[in-house]
Amino acid sequence: MSIFEAMRFTSVFVLTVFCCTATTSIDWTAVERGVDIPWDLEGTPLQIRTVSQLGSGDLIWVNMNVMNVYVKFKNSRYRYKIHNCNWESNLPTQPLEEVDKIWTFTKTETAFIISCNDVEVLNYVFADSRLYAAACVNSWGGDVVDSISFITGDTASDFYRSGMRSYIFGAVGDF
Repeated sequence: MSIFEAMRFTSVFVLTVFCCTATTSIDWTAVERGVDIPWDLEGTPLQIRTVSQLGSGDLIWVNMNVMNVYVKFKNSRYRYKIHNCNWESNLPTQPLEEVDKIWTFTKTETAFIISCNDVEVLNYVFADSRLYAAACVNSWGGDVVDSISFITGDTASDFYRSGMRSYIFGAVGDF
């Protein structure tokens, strides 16, 4: 093997190790209900893994400081509620019926976004609240969430992790 072939092999090996290491998924953490977890939701999306099925009546129910959000696995439709913003409503886009579901909760200064298995199912703009627009914006607007907890009534959430995504050499990965 010439020196150039050895250098090429070493470069490819180092690049492969770097890429694979950088895109490895963070381990999932088992949900413990009623425990405060420091979490900057505006900077770090929350992913929740569940195997609950539509019609089970199960809930993903997360407290975010003093406000909460839930997704209900109702009879024929997935429903949601954002504290101080809306009545319980159908998700505008219904997730596909897959057994394993990864729900991603993302909050910006102006909106709350829910995705299921990488498909956006809700993009709720706080100022568009038909229930209490001022209360919704005052409660959720800005950088206001610094902790989460899974409420005791949460029957669907099994595991959670950071939903941060990285882009390395055009490939997408979790970190």
